[in-house]
Amino acid sequence: MRWIDRFDELHETARAQAGGIADFGGNDYHEGLRVLLEALDADPPPSPMNARAAEGLIVSALASRLQTEANFRANPSYASREIPRPIVVIGAPRTGTTALHNLLSQDPQLQGIEKWICPAPLPRPPREEWDAHPQYRAVTEQTALMAQVAPEVMIAHGVQADDVDECLLPMAQSFCCNHIPSQIDVPVYDAWFAAADERASFARYKDMLRLVGLHDDRPWLLKNPSHVFGIDALLSVFPDACVVQTHRNPVSSLASLVSLLGNVMLAYTGEDIDRPRRLARETWFWAEALKRTMAAQDRVPDRFVNVMQPDIRRDPLGVVHTIYDHFGITLSPEAEARMRTWAAANSDRSDGGHSYPPTEDAGPIRAAFADYMDRFGFE
Repeated sequence: MRWIDRFDELHETARAQAGGIADFGGNDYHEGLRVLLEALDADPPPSPMNARAAEGLIVSALASRLQTEANFRANPSYASREIPRPIVVIGAPRTGTTALHNLLSQDPQLQGIEKWICPAPLPRPPREEWDAHPQYRAVTEQTALMAQVAPEVMIAHGVQADDVDECLLPMAQSFCCNHIPSQIDVPVYDAWFAAADERASFARYKDMLRLVGLHDDRPWLLKNPSHVFGIDALLSVFPDACVVQTHRNPVSSLASLVSLLGNVMLAYTGEDIDRPRRLARETWFWAEALKRTMAAQDRVPDRFVNVMQPDIRRDPLGVVHTIYDHFGITLSPEAEARMRTWAAANSDRSDGGHSYPPTEDAGPIRAAFADYMDRFGFE
């Protein structure tokens, strides 16, 4: 059966997975989902295991949408909440975004979206209630299982259930983001996504943050590498965002990324990815993303602070002071002490502690990123 003909079936499977919840909250996501299914028909997954992985990603996003919609309906006052001046960490993958995000999250005046909340956003309960929450326990078990079957993935990107996490998984509910194409080869979808308007996806995510922080007035700290690609939509939905962009030589960051993506899919499917094909896709995607963000920085330079990846390890508190000074944020003694403690405990982790083979032919990468490498001084 063609993937596009499974549209209704996938929805029914998601309803069953979500415990019978039926309301997907409108059909704005239908276009992206249909394009994704058509893309899978045009370039079928290379094996049954890869097909099951693709189905799992789709059904999981649909089930998450159902659960989130139920939480919206149960907490209608979320709609009146504001998200003023969020700090948003962006940057191509493997450039230090996670390390910087975790460092900044030590500041108790900020709130982030924790990993266990990402699959189905809900009003964040008090910390003492997390351990008994079914969703928290499920994510904790999944994380522990990943550590057993793919320890190299956890070394490279070991976010725990109660750590702050990135925006990508919740935004998958809109089927207009980089979540699925970052793992499955879908060129037809990529072509559609390159021209798509992501504002609706960011607006839905903003509603999710309103829901999660329903009882919490602290400013938000967010992070997602592919916000580099969607920077215009981000700044449209969050016009006063305080954007922090991390930077690293793309020859190194893409080699690390492809290795990480290969390890993730190996854990899910037992099969390696087509690494040259994946490298070509990621080169295209992130080169385009960085062009967009360079243009955005030219338009509104005051909205951005640039951070070089080595500085996160070499002088983490210096990086923090640069960010806070630029955006007029007060760094309390308590926050600085907590950041110093975290930095000392994670001094070797700004690159994720990830070992990977170098790219054999860096010529196409250098050509694609020539303007970016020239602007930020990479050789």
